[in-house]
Amino acid sequence: MKTGKFQIYTGNGKGKTTAAFGLCFRALGRDLRVKIVQLRKSRECGELIQAKRCGIDIRRCPEFPKGEPCSTKCPMLNTIRKIIENNETDLLVIDEMMEALRVGCLKAEDAAALVKAKPAGMELVMTGRNVPQELMELADLITSMEPIKHYYKDGVPAREGIEY
Repeated sequence: MKTGKFQIYTGNGKGKTTAAFGLCFRALGRDLRVKIVQLRKSRECGELIQAKRCGIDIRRCPEFPKGEPCSTKCPMLNTIRKIIENNETDLLVIDEMMEALRVGCLKAEDAAALVKAKPAGMELVMTGRNVPQELMELADLITSMEPIKHYYKDGVPAREGIEY
């Protein structure tokens, strides 16, 4: 890939992680190198299980906090920096980056520095709700998943294989 872009999948609807993983499967189909870093994802979703089966290099936050602020700076920040600095992949997905920003594990300037440091040929994708303006301005593509109608409002809980 000659020109890598910076993409964000955001919004209040479902499908942000699914879209990012779908892009990973597409890239694998074209023999691109793929890595995923999941920051604040406690549940092992079906996409993650299948990605592991496909041999995608996946790094997950060892703390998996739920809602509360992190007690220390994100333990995955150095991992992400090394992947970028060493140009280890063609596609890097940082899943739940915006959640990590929301709870204070990282700052918007940390995320922006990652975007600015990415090699020209690397595609970078970040997911999560409530994107800071600083990242919006750096993005080449922003896709927002917005719920029009959802069965959660009818009391249907998240279903294995469909929502996770």
